[in-house]
Amino acid sequence: MLRDPYVLKRCTEIEGLLHYADTWSKKDAKLGAHLAAYICVLFLGVLEDCIEHLIAARASKSGDPEVHNFIINITDIRFRNPDYGAICELLGIFSKEYKEKFSRKIKHNGSEATALDGIVKNKNSLAHEGTDKLNLSVRDMSDYYHRVVPIVEAIEEIIS
Repeated sequence: MLRDPYVLKRCTEIEGLLHYADTWSKKDAKLGAHLAAYICVLFLGVLEDCIEHLIAARASKSGDPEVHNFIINITDIRFRNPDYGAICELLGIFSKEYKEKFSRKIKHNGSEATALDGIVKNKNSLAHEGTDKLNLSVRDMSDYYHRVVPIVEAIEEIIS
């Protein structure tokens, strides 16, 4: 279960959007496909933001403003398109133990990692190929969302 108020708020926003998009997509399948594409891009950005927020919160525990700022800046520069590998790499920069704990909780070929990589793949397909080849529904995004939230929960637990 998510504990950080900021992360919880951002995820609740996505849940609300998924609910409304599901309602609208039942009336108009084409609109649903476009909403799913929008949610895909938005959710990946929210996920990146939430992970960066959790890293910044952990960095603030050092009590050293310069170290805190350094970690925030490095994370902002190095962490993009948060797929499974990027998350492992980021956690590994902090601690081998963080990376190992994450890998034990979230398996590379597990449901959560597969869902995350599916979101990244769909976002990249949308960005580079447009909507013509995109095969994504609101139901797909809802499934992805619910399978990816445990990744955020695991990160929150590991670095808190």
